[in-house]
Amino acid sequence: MADNNNILTLKGVHFTYNDNREILSDINLNLSKGELLGIIGPNGSGKTTLLKVISGILKPKKGEISLLSQNLNKLPIEQIAKFISVVPQDTWVTFNFKAKEVVFMGRLPYISRLKGETLEDYQISREAMKKTHSLSLSENNIQEISGGERQRVFMAKALAQTPRLLLLDEFTSHLDLNYRYEMLNLLKRALEKEGLTIISVFHDLNLASIISHRLLLLNEGKIEKIGAPQEVLT
Repeated sequence: MADNNNILTLKGVHFTYNDNREILSDINLNLSKGELLGIIGPNGSGKTTLLKVISGILKPKKGEISLLSQNLNKLPIEQIAKFISVVPQDTWVTFNFKAKEVVFMGRLPYISRLKGETLEDYQISREAMKKTHSLSLSENNIQEISGGERQRVFMAKALAQTPRLLLLDEFTSHLDLNYRYEMLNLLKRALEKEGLTIISVFHDLNLASIISHRLLLLNEGKIEKIGAPQEVLT
């Protein structure tokens, strides 16, 4: 019988680029609903690649990834987009949209071609901007705001997607200290009240230890340690 509390399972996952460099090797992982897993490790250890494999952007060479007991690589992109949202480390964009339009893109997986967008879609987008303190940026051109402001907008876009699993790649890297802790508090509320599950790559070990239920230490593409923060960091 499937575990109803299980969100994500990775079994024996390997990832290799075209030049046969193995970036991820034998990754095994189970993630439960409402859990925040922090991923740490040196540069080049495969942290961002692991997020891309989990999100379906990259396909593993070997192994199996199950999302809500379904094979991730057999799910249509539209369905994956309803389950998983991603906030990348680099949020620079080449298109010339307003911040509120970028956030509204998070609703695209839910918009019917026949019915179009609904009032609820706009309400969800606006609420996501309020939560991330980016509502005041609504009319700003996404290219003309700071890196920290852009990260808040992309966090709002990810929340507007109403995912079950949120993937974050060093999401606090451009945020000043006040907004960094605001975002951490936002994530804590989402974990506790909404049952959101989060995987986040961290550069700041202190932040990682404060908010993560478990830490995964990745080194040379392999899981070196996984467990409670105090166990992994000692």
